[in-house]
Amino acid sequence: SEQRIPAKSEQKSLRYQYVMVRTNFKEDRWVQAAEARPGNREVVHHIIVYVLALGQRLNESREDGIGSGFLTAYAPGDMPSVFPAGTAKKIPRGATLVFQMHYTPTNTAQTDRSSVGLIFAKEPPKHEARTRAIASRRLNIPPGEENHKVVAVSEMRRDARLLSLMPHMHLRGKSFRYRVIFPDGKEQILLDVPRYDFAWQTVYRLEKPLDLPAGTKIECTAVFDNSAKNRNNPDPTKWVRWGEQTWDEMMIGFLDYVYLDKK
Repeated sequence: SEQRIPAKSEQKSLRYQYVMVRTNFKEDRWVQAAEARPGNREVVHHIIVYVLALGQRLNESREDGIGSGFLTAYAPGDMPSVFPAGTAKKIPRGATLVFQMHYTPTNTAQTDRSSVGLIFAKEPPKHEARTRAIASRRLNIPPGEENHKVVAVSEMRRDARLLSLMPHMHLRGKSFRYRVIFPDGKEQILLDVPRYDFAWQTVYRLEKPLDLPAGTKIECTAVFDNSAKNRNNPDPTKWVRWGEQTWDEMMIGFLDYVYLDKK
């Protein structure tokens, strides 16, 4: 349905809008690729599309956090969800797609009808793709701090295969690194983004998916620049904490993966 965005918000910002779209699928469908597309780029800050099964609530799981039910997203950059052959995301029979919409008023009343495009797998896949969010919500970035480091870690409790990575921060994000620590103690840098750019967010797909034995840990290290040297910084004099708006901050290391067992 068409969404109406006011010229201005009575509060400091507009709250996220959640738009429910029934699929009316009569059987389970498997998605090989998906892309969220903004209807009005002037006001759409970001879109996240979640899958909500019949009778299910939109809740985070302990395992995947904010990534629970994640289908695809849009933000400035290159972010479609594309899965290798034999791997797909599941939309259960009768599921609802939930569009999380973040709008930014532009001093002119606007409308928006965003959408999602789906390419279905030709046959049921061998593996179901999942999205995990490795996040740290206890952000407390001091004013003027040029290199504030935040670390978050997640452990794979079952044998898994890593498909892709996508770091997410806001305007004070400076760099982001993923490191894997295998059960035998060996370590490997999976991705190092030395100059993070909020205006161009990218999914990094592994050329060859990486197997992660049960007990493998993935460590995400983010560095934030809250100093006046950061030209994108909304206000270097403020303490910065986790929040939905662009002038707040987030620290999330998204990753797509599959479990290799049959549970």
